[in-house]
Amino acid sequence: MSERRVLFADDAVVGQSAFAPADRARRSEVEASLAALTGHPLLQALLDATDVSVVVLNRQRQILVGNSVLLKALDAGALDSVQGLRPGEALGCVRAWECPSGCGTTPECAGCGAVLAILECQRTGAAVERDCLMTVRRGEEEHAQELRVRASRLAMGDEVFTIVGIRDISAEKRRDVLERVFLHDISNTVSPLLNWAWVLAARAQGETADLGRRIGTLARRLQREIEDQRALIQAEGGTLALERKVVEPNALLEKAAAILQDEWESKRRFVKVMSSGPGRTVMTDESLLMRVLVNMIKNALEATPENQAVKAWVEASPQACEFRVWNPGAIPREVAIQVFKRSFSTKPGGGRGLGTFSMKLFGERYLGGVVGFDSTEEGGTNFFIRLPC
Repeated sequence: MSERRVLFADDAVVGQSAFAPADRARRSEVEASLAALTGHPLLQALLDATDVSVVVLNRQRQILVGNSVLLKALDAGALDSVQGLRPGEALGCVRAWECPSGCGTTPECAGCGAVLAILECQRTGAAVERDCLMTVRRGEEEHAQELRVRASRLAMGDEVFTIVGIRDISAEKRRDVLERVFLHDISNTVSPLLNWAWVLAARAQGETADLGRRIGTLARRLQREIEDQRALIQAEGGTLALERKVVEPNALLEKAAAILQDEWESKRRFVKVMSSGPGRTVMTDESLLMRVLVNMIKNALEATPENQAVKAWVEASPQACEFRVWNPGAIPREVAIQVFKRSFSTKPGGGRGLGTFSMKLFGERYLGGVVGFDSTEEGGTNFFIRLPC
């Protein structure tokens, strides 16, 4: 640590600040605050119970107490090695000591999510969460870190402290970017592949035409999987936009069954759509409802023995329109209680477990319906989505 770095007010004269207050507590003040905090052993136990780095700061934004996750992340042997430091100084922010007053006092600190969250929390008393982009130095190397910082107020006796949780979201951010870029690029590749496959099937003859149709079927399935994954990501992130219009339920169900007629799930199995005649129309997002119906039929086909049929039909009432898909098998109770959980799968080797989860997510949160099922040994399994008319 450089000699110009000031940890306590009685170490040296603290310089000026371009943003946050520069003043620091005296050693005696820090020791008094520590005595107040360490007098509550439950506090340290609570800090260590979480899986993110947590620090308790005084009014001057200096670290008084930290948890074991923080010490491990910093490769610090003991808590006293970071006491008196501000968060950016402890984390190794390259900007922290560009001003003699330390973390929060340089012009660049005005855009730091960490110091902004802490200051707003101290000012308002409310819990504040912000993202922080920080470049940190570890030895001779610099690394970019993306952090999510949450600051909340802690009143203890006559003193007020700030509890700060620090979570590294770098991997999460990289995954989000990769998902967007990957899905965009692969979608742009699949579209022309699908078009050329249909051209080949239309212009060729015999076996070549059949190959073109097979390639087209696979490309169409891949395209649908990409769109399903994009919709799921947007739905879980709360950014999925709906396009509602009037749809005819029976026609939509027929279309959903037709999508799967050339897929491997339909091999030596078939879907019997039982028409109920002209019925009520439904105002809904056709694309999203189609995803729910295709998943329902696909799951039913996978659970149906060869040479047997899956049945699908629509039941309408003055208040609701219900799509139902039946297969002859029964779902064991230990499976039934987990059907709609994310990542749960009964497939050998572990499937993605997103089909039934997405049905529930799309059908209830976005379409405003009810998604469920009933299953017995005698009656088989019925999945349904009930939408208001």
